[in-house]
Amino acid sequence: MVRVVNSRHTYFGRVFNVRVDEIEDQTGRRAHIEVAEHRGGVAIIAQPRAGQVVLVRQYRPAIGRSLWEVPAGKLEPDEDPAACALRELEEETGYSAQSWRRLWSFYTAPGFCTERLHLFLATGLRAGTPRPDPGEHIETRIFDVEEAWRLVTADDLPDAKTQIALAYLRGPQ
Repeated sequence: MVRVVNSRHTYFGRVFNVRVDEIEDQTGRRAHIEVAEHRGGVAIIAQPRAGQVVLVRQYRPAIGRSLWEVPAGKLEPDEDPAACALRELEEETGYSAQSWRRLWSFYTAPGFCTERLHLFLATGLRAGTPRPDPGEHIETRIFDVEEAWRLVTADDLPDAKTQIALAYLRGPQ
């Protein structure tokens, strides 16, 4: 069993905070680990029709390139994930959905980060006007699921949440 002996924050930011924990294992050995604290977020599988998915393309400064991704976004403090999913879908794509289903949640990088994404399926889409956040430049496109999956296998769609979403849509192979 590992226990936290001491914990201190070294950075407070808009998107995440950094905490350094001193941990001790069952043998008494101690180590320091860095933890990125993140409120979490949502990812939305938006399906206009069976076999299709809405993806958004935006520039990601951390990796220096634009990516196709499922619509997604950060939770506000104390925000319900379902409310966040509804908000993010409309902001990023303009779509609203008649039917929502929560699928499951997952940690994006549990080795160092607390970010947990809640995955939703949105169907019965109605088009509207996107309302991106200031500074966001988003392109929206409807893909056939198999076309998007070919981007994954060609290593042209390296976003993990989108790969998870597409694998779900493809079902057992």
